[in-house]
Amino acid sequence: MLINNNYIDELKYSIGGENFKVNEYITVYSPYVYEVRDFGENLYHYVLSLFVRRPYDIAVELYDKDIDYQSVSDWDIFFETATKIPIELSCILFGKLNFTDFVPCLNNENGYKCLVNKHNNKICIDEVIYRKIVTFLRYIHFISEKVEYDVGNSMAKKFLIDRMRRKRNKLTNEFASGKKKSNSNISDMIKYCVNNSNFKYDYHSVMNMKLNLLYESYLFITHNNERDNIMSGIYHGTIDSTKMKDKSILNIIPDLHK
Repeated sequence: MLINNNYIDELKYSIGGENFKVNEYITVYSPYVYEVRDFGENLYHYVLSLFVRRPYDIAVELYDKDIDYQSVSDWDIFFETATKIPIELSCILFGKLNFTDFVPCLNNENGYKCLVNKHNNKICIDEVIYRKIVTFLRYIHFISEKVEYDVGNSMAKKFLIDRMRRKRNKLTNEFASGKKKSNSNISDMIKYCVNNSNFKYDYHSVMNMKLNLLYESYLFITHNNERDNIMSGIYHGTIDSTKMKDKSILNIIPDLHK
């Protein structure tokens, strides 16, 4: 179970690959690779973003609506958009739970906003429930809660927003002109892992892995390859380990959730 919204039973939900039962009404599914393949990788990542995105991730869109991304939370963003997510999209992560059946409400006991199912008022999503959902989704997809940059004044914030807008527009234009093509991150991970001697699956059997375990295998293998190179450098005297500021790369079992 999740404890204090920030702890995941790794053996059960990550390595074990179990779906996360939030309560008797809400279950968050941990998909297999073949399920994401059949659903569509790009569409899957889009649906995932609707649940795990931070205000920082859509800072440009919020700015254009005169909303300071630092003045709202990810719960605020989800609360405003959740009821617009059709079941055809959410089903990959939530099965038969239909978010369009929810309506925004205020809790009579504490005055906090929540989403209540109009067909069954026992099915409710408040901020506590949302935190459990998003913690699980971020965990199994190795998504950090941290933002790349955080600014403290309006001038710096305007500069950050302008830079993010230019970067987004540049990427959009490159895709439109054909200079940049969409790559399959999952396919790249599969190719890398399958062609590594430490990976025990082939191109066929890897489809029956839970997606989060593919992520974990890829991150673990890349960490160990980098670690082996650094250890070789230390052994041959080309790297001075006493001058390394961050020695976490030397860990045999890395912390993949940062």
